[in-house]
Amino acid sequence: MRILVLLLALFAAAAHAQRMEEGEWEFVSEITVPGLPRPQQSGYRACLTREQARDPMYWGRSATVPSDCRVTTVKLGPDTTSWELDCPASSMRGAGRAQVSRNSMSGELKLSGGVLTKTRGQRLGPCKP
Repeated sequence: MRILVLLLALFAAAAHAQRMEEGEWEFVSEITVPGLPRPQQSGYRACLTREQARDPMYWGRSATVPSDCRVTTVKLGPDTTSWELDCPASSMRGAGRAQVSRNSMSGELKLSGGVLTKTRGQRLGPCKP
């Protein structure tokens, strides 16, 4: 779950570049871990206000990640963001890439040891009262 939160926090930079649309969003992540019989899935829905959708730090505010992890490289493009991650205490390294548009997003994070997280999100429409 910590990796999922970190991945969503890193999508914030891409979201900032593309300005995600406000409204109800659904996010689904699939985590593949060597040794497990099948990928693990998790998902949730969130109602994003205009301020949240446009705030690149919104996703990372509640992130609980290992304190030794840090993003070492970030490359921002008009619709794609890529980054590298280093966690020296846990001997973990990784690289990720995210594509964000106004109504959808997708990305993946590959970690040392063969762990792969793929996330996709889609705007469902206006927030429900």
